[in-house]
Amino acid sequence: MDSAYDPSSEAELPSCSGCRKRKLKCSRQKPACSNCERLQTTCVYEARRAKPGLKSGAVEGLNQRLEKVERALFGQAHTEDGGESAFPDIEPAHRANVPSPLEAVLSTLAGELQRLNQNMTPNREQTQETSARKRRRYEPPEDEEPRRDYDVIDETLDDLVDAYFSHVQPWIPMINMRDFRTRAQSNRDQVKVVLQAMAVATLRYLEPDGEPLSPEFVKNETCKLRRTVLLDALDGLTVENLQALIIIAFTDIGDGNLDKAWPIIGSLTRTVEYMELSVEAEDRHQRPAVLPSTTCLPPPLKWVEEEERRRVFWNIFILDRFSSVVKGWNTSLTAADVCRRLPICGGKWFEDEPAVTPYFGIWDRSRAKIGNSITFLPGHYPSPSHSTGAEANDAESSSHGQKSSSTVDMSMVGAFAYYVESIESLSQITTYFLQTKIDFNNRQEVSSWLTRFKELDLRLVHWKMYLPQQWKDSGISRETMPGVMDPNMTVANATHNISLILLHQRIAYPDAELSGIRLPSLCSADTCYNAAMETANMTTKYLEGSSPKLPVSPQLGICAFVSGRVLLVHWRYYKTALAEEFSVLVDNLKEMSRRWHGIRMQDQQSCFFSQLSDRLSNLYYEYEGAEEATPNSNDRQRQPTDVALGPQIPNPTNTYQPCTQANLASQFSALAPAVPVGQGNQWRVADSISPSSARADELSAISQILMDNDFLEMDRIISFEDMMAAGDLQHTVL
Repeated sequence: MDSAYDPSSEAELPSCSGCRKRKLKCSRQKPACSNCERLQTTCVYEARRAKPGLKSGAVEGLNQRLEKVERALFGQAHTEDGGESAFPDIEPAHRANVPSPLEAVLSTLAGELQRLNQNMTPNREQTQETSARKRRRYEPPEDEEPRRDYDVIDETLDDLVDAYFSHVQPWIPMINMRDFRTRAQSNRDQVKVVLQAMAVATLRYLEPDGEPLSPEFVKNETCKLRRTVLLDALDGLTVENLQALIIIAFTDIGDGNLDKAWPIIGSLTRTVEYMELSVEAEDRHQRPAVLPSTTCLPPPLKWVEEEERRRVFWNIFILDRFSSVVKGWNTSLTAADVCRRLPICGGKWFEDEPAVTPYFGIWDRSRAKIGNSITFLPGHYPSPSHSTGAEANDAESSSHGQKSSSTVDMSMVGAFAYYVESIESLSQITTYFLQTKIDFNNRQEVSSWLTRFKELDLRLVHWKMYLPQQWKDSGISRETMPGVMDPNMTVANATHNISLILLHQRIAYPDAELSGIRLPSLCSADTCYNAAMETANMTTKYLEGSSPKLPVSPQLGICAFVSGRVLLVHWRYYKTALAEEFSVLVDNLKEMSRRWHGIRMQDQQSCFFSQLSDRLSNLYYEYEGAEEATPNSNDRQRQPTDVALGPQIPNPTNTYQPCTQANLASQFSALAPAVPVGQGNQWRVADSISPSSARADELSAISQILMDNDFLEMDRIISFEDMMAAGDLQHTVL
C-alpha cells in the first residue's frame, strides 16, 4: 500500500493551510483533503506551521545582506576611483538596462523588509489598541477627576436645606435655620460637612424638577457622602462636625443600621464632653491634668450660637439615653459630666429672644442606688449650687419631693426640653429599677425594690401634674399654633406613657419570684393597658394630622412597639381578647416605615420601623403557636427581646376586665380572696392574710401603701380624651 494513504501517516499530518484559514476540520487526505476537493482549491500541507513574528535566522540573514551591501558599496567606490569596470564583459550599450549589483541588493533588501513589516504590523497595532483600551478602562488619568453627572449639593442647595428643616429638623432641633442659610451662602466651606450630612438624610425626599431621584443614585450617593462625612467630621473638633455626626447617627437608626449608629454615638458622648459642651460656660473649670488642654471652641459670637451649642449637647444626650434604653447599656453622660440648662422654647430661639432656663438634674449613680431614697433628688435647680445642697432642705419642707422643681421657673422651656425630661425618666426606670438585681427571697431587698417602684411612680405622676396644659395635649391648645400637634411634645407624652408601662409591667404581670408578696397587680395591669391604648391613639392622631411625606422619630417607633408588646402580654397573661389597638399599632409602624423611605417606593429595604413591626407580628404568631405562618421567622432568632422593651410572658392567670381607676380598689378587694391560686397568681395567698397575723416589717408597710386608694387612684396616663382635632404640622417651630 502506498504510504500516502497509511493511516498512521495521515494522523501525523497537520491540517492543510486552506482548512486552517477557513477554520474547518481537515480530513488530512492526500493529495487533497475532502474540503479542498469540494471547493476545488489547491491543498497544501505544511510540514511545520509558521509561527508569527520573525523567523529563526531572519536577523542573521539581514546582517549578512547588510554586509553584502557594504562590500558592494565599497567595491563600487573602488571601481569608480580606479577607472575599472565591475562588469568588463558587458557592452556599454546594454549596461544602462542592467541594474547594478548595488541596486539589486538594495531592491532585495527593501522587499524583504517590507514583507517582514507587513507580518509584524497587525500584531503590533492590535497590541497597542488592546493596551490603550485597557488603560482607558482601568487607568484613568490621575490629574483628571472623574466627571460627576449630578452634583446634588450644588444643584439642589435650596431644596436640600428646605427638605432638611421640614423633614429632619423637627426631630433633632439643633440648627438655627436663619443663621444656617446665611452661612450656607456666605461661608460654604464652614458648613460643608453639615450640608453633606443633610444630603444623606434628605436625598430620599428630594424631587428636583418634580421628579424623585432614582433609588440607585440615592443609595450610591448617600453611601459615598456618609463615608465622606465620617472621615471629615472625625478629623476635627467643631460644632459643625458634631451636628453632622448627629444627623448621620439619627439616619442610621432610622435606616435600621443600629450597629453603625452605636460607634458614632459613643464618639459623640466623649467628644462633647472634651469640647466642654456638657457644662455651661460660666461653670467650666480647668481640671488638673498632666497636659492640660486649651479651650477647643472660641466663645460664641451671639446668644443664638450659644443656644445652638446647648441644643447640640441635648441631642447627643438623647442619643445616649436612647441607646441605653434600647440595648440596656450604661449611660455615658452622667451627673459628673453634665451641668447644663434646659433648651429654651424654640420660638424664642428662632426669633432671637434671649431668656434663662433652669438647670436639669441628673441622678448620681451612687446616690440613686436601691436602698437610698430618690424622693428629694431635684429634677431642676436654678443654679449649680442647688444640685447638691438643696435636697436636705427640700426633704424637710416637701412631702412629695417636687417643691424644688415646682418653684423653678419653667415658663421659658418648650417641647424639646420636655422631651429631654421624658427620655431621662425612661432611662432612670431602666437603669435604677429594671436592671437592678434583686434577691426576692430577701424581704429587705424586696421592700427597697417596691419603695423604688413607688418613688418612680410618684415622679411620673408629678411630671404630668406640673406639665402646662398646652403641653398635655401635645401643644394642640396653644394660643400661638392652635390645633397643631408638636412633634417633640408628642414623642415626650408617648415616652411618658411607655415609662409607666415599663415601670408597672413587673407588678402587673408577676411571675413566680413575686409569689407571696401583696402587690397592686390589677392597678398596674390597668395602667399598662390604658397607657398602651392611649399611645396607640396618640400615634394615630399624629400620623393622621401630619403630612404623609414627613418622617417620624425612631423614638416614636419604640413607643408604638412597647405599647403593642404589652397588649400582647396582657392578652396572654389574663386570657382576654386582644385589643384592636394592637393592629392599629402595627399599622402605624408600617406607615412610619413608608414615610421613612420617602418618595422612592421601589426597593423598600428594611428600616427601623419595619423591623419593629415585623417583631410585633412575629411575637403575635409565636404566642398563637403558628410558627409556620410567620413570614420572617429567622428574624426572631437574630433579634432577641431586649430587657428594657418588654417583660417575658409569665404563665397565664385569671381573666381580666379593664376598669376605671375610681373603682379599681374595690374590684381588687372583691376579687383577691375569691380567685383560685395557680402558678401565675400565688402572690394572692398573701392578700388573704390579715396584717395583724403577719410581722409588721417594712415590706408589709410598703405593700399596704401600694394597696391604698390614694395610690391606686392617681392620674398617671396622658390621654387625648379632650383633644381638639389635629391640625397641620408643617409650620411647627421647636
